[in-house]
Amino acid sequence: MRYVFFLLPALALADIPAIPDEALRMTALHAIFPGMRISPAPDKRIDDSWPEGPSPNALNAPDALAKENVYRVTGSAMNEAEKQASDQIITGKRSSTRLVRFQIFPWPGNTGMLAVLQYNFEDALPSMACPTIGLLVQLAQVSGGWEVRDRYLLETMYHFSLKTIRMLNLTGESEDQLVIESDFGGAETWGTNLMIFRPGPKIEQVFETTSQIVYKTEDMFTQTLDIPRTVDLDGTQVCFTKTTMFENGQPLIPVAVSHICYSLNGEIDGKEAERRNKMLLP
Repeated sequence: MRYVFFLLPALALADIPAIPDEALRMTALHAIFPGMRISPAPDKRIDDSWPEGPSPNALNAPDALAKENVYRVTGSAMNEAEKQASDQIITGKRSSTRLVRFQIFPWPGNTGMLAVLQYNFEDALPSMACPTIGLLVQLAQVSGGWEVRDRYLLETMYHFSLKTIRMLNLTGESEDQLVIESDFGGAETWGTNLMIFRPGPKIEQVFETTSQIVYKTEDMFTQTLDIPRTVDLDGTQVCFTKTTMFENGQPLIPVAVSHICYSLNGEIDGKEAERRNKMLLP
């Protein structure tokens, strides 16, 4: 019986791997981009990691999709988000070719798939309000095929990459959650937001907080997800190790390290997410 107590925490901490099956991946792309021409782009490799080498006590943003294949997806913009991302502010001629990287995961309960996509438009020169697109898509199997059930658009402002993509269990129960870190910027600010989504009938966001930020030379900190502590609290709070390098314009030497937990559902701006996701309407 004692082995069960060791096994359950191990299961709770383990990441659910992305599905590698290429045929299924292509099927997912055709469902997400219906009627479009889709082909692998073996000549392309995209790595938007920053900086090139990670540094201790500094802001680091590795590209979670750096090792993924790139696909060219050609077709007209499907919605307002794509219209903005495909824009060419110099020539005025929109691009119709997306450079897509993505991962797919099993939807909890074996009822479908969850796709996490990051893409931009080839040869586009859009405004920084929507330079690239980070997108979550729920796919369901219907009559032997796959169809889109839900979409969720991540923050678009100065967005270029996803730092973290993890499907894991933060509650110790049977339900898995998707953990995403997505970058943003503007007005001398750069940072990443960490979000947690609960896959259910829809893609439900249940948590959000800033995990990294630098604002001019005023403030700079990182927050690293503390999975064991979060699991110990049954996912009712989300815990982090916070490292602060600058505060109110003053460098902290040595850096300040603290441990902090936030309530679930405590920092989500539902109205902003609703406004942003209207950009996915046709």
